[in-house]
Amino acid sequence: MQHRGLKSGDLIAGGFFLLLGLGAIVGAVQLQIGTPSEPQPGFFPFLGGVGLVVLSSLLLVQDWRGQSSGGEPFVEVRRPLLATVGFVAFVVMLDPLGYVLATAALSVVLLLVLGVRLGLRSLLPAVLLSIGSYLLFDRMLDVPLPEGILGALFGH
Repeated sequence: MQHRGLKSGDLIAGGFFLLLGLGAIVGAVQLQIGTPSEPQPGFFPFLGGVGLVVLSSLLLVQDWRGQSSGGEPFVEVRRPLLATVGFVAFVVMLDPLGYVLATAALSVVLLLVLGVRLGLRSLLPAVLLSIGSYLLFDRMLDVPLPEGILGALFGH
């Protein structure tokens, strides 16, 4: 087993997402995490951050052990960059637009990243998923989510 050095795309991606996950964990702790039975605003970002840290650590270990796929860094940056911009825009627009609209918009961006052709067959499930998840978490599980400009429509 021979180490290839610090040149693979997996090393760069693993390091980036490790730092991103750590940042999400720190931000989530500042928001209050709560418990699984009574989640606070930082609960899901905390879980996402932990997931990023675990997965990126596995990627870094694979690279270090020489078992990495060894993808070339920055060969295809358009789709990951679009996804990153989509997630940043989601965070920025979550409060003003509200969960339903921001999540539907993020779903559209992620569909584009995945190469899905946009049409009624792809957009309708994205919108229904955002409405359904809002109703599940906000109404049924009492996890407060931003209502944004659609607040009057949902009765608050």
